[in-house]
Amino acid sequence: MRLNLSDEPVTAELLAEALRMTGSARIAVTGISMHPTLQMGWWVYVEPLRDGDLKPGEIAVFRGERYLTVHRLVWIERHPEGDILVFRGDYNRLRERVPRSAVLGRVVAVEIPGRGRGEAKVIALENDVLSLFYRCSHALHGMLRPVLPDPAPPGTPPGPLGRILRRFLAGAERILSLFLRERR
Repeated sequence: MRLNLSDEPVTAELLAEALRMTGSARIAVTGISMHPTLQMGWWVYVEPLRDGDLKPGEIAVFRGERYLTVHRLVWIERHPEGDILVFRGDYNRLRERVPRSAVLGRVVAVEIPGRGRGEAKVIALENDVLSLFYRCSHALHGMLRPVLPDPAPPGTPPGPLGRILRRFLAGAERILSLFLRERR
């Protein structure tokens, strides 16, 4: 989801500075790409990362090409020149690859507005079915890495086995996202 603060790069710098100075920030949700985990009109509480400790399945704020984005970390690609983090919205099939330096913070809680004034409730984000899926698949990949073939260079299409595995994982993501519960 895009944060409708500004398309200017200074917005990301202001958020990064707020996280450095106060240790937290509160920002509005303005899109539907993370539905039902995060919904339009809600607020998310963000804390800075400590030593790049973001794990697959966690939700983070990062600098996109022209705006700030709040999406779930689904994979970490290890490269000699630095890690590339792969993000995806829960309601979105597109994946965004960003360097670790583009991540500003982790979403730790969500504020859900109530029906009346002063009835909002703040809920800490906990592991859900998708976060467990991404964490387990990343751990399984780490265990099988010694027996798996070397990954193809970036930009190279996957082979037949890679395409089958991608379709299987994409189908599993879609099915598991049906089990995400609404928070109200």
